[in-house]
Amino acid sequence: MTDGKPLFGGYAGPNKDGAYLSTASQKRNKDMKTIEIILHTNEGGDPKPLKISENATIAELLKAIQDVGVDIGDFDDQITLLIDDKEVSCKKTQQLHECGIGHGRKLRFRDRTVTIIVNTRPKKWAKKEISFVEVVELAFGTYKDHPDIVYTVTYSKGPDHKREGSLVKGQSVKVKEGMIFNVTQTDKS
Repeated sequence: MTDGKPLFGGYAGPNKDGAYLSTASQKRNKDMKTIEIILHTNEGGDPKPLKISENATIAELLKAIQDVGVDIGDFDDQITLLIDDKEVSCKKTQQLHECGIGHGRKLRFRDRTVTIIVNTRPKKWAKKEISFVEVVELAFGTYKDHPDIVYTVTYSKGPDHKREGSLVKGQSVKVKEGMIFNVTQTDKS
């Protein structure tokens, strides 16, 4: 526990200047400089200033943003940020300055939430891919792994490389805006 906050995966929360960084970064940067980034969200509203160590990594920045209550979803190892309205691709392990993030810069995240249609109902989805089980859960609320229950998942309006297809347990597919999933449940008993 650090400053009354629990540790999560080596993440320690804010330092004495209110900057967010990992416990490893705090140890190697005792005399670190704190920068302030202006965070703009898709939710609108006022921009949020965020103080963070100039030596923090992109992963530490993402954690700090989530800690101030901004839902940014899940990200792969590579992330696209809008820094002063310029698109920049960064890896989570890179330090802020390696991606051009410095004091006073404006930071936006590309909203990856898409609307997919599951059994005629629109559903919001924030991940790049969706699995067979996740589609079934969106359709029926739960997935029952039972030998007498068979699920069939088909999709259309998919990504260009595979516009139509079907999924079986263990498979997943990349999602895109407006993709349509049809899910049926059959009881063999």
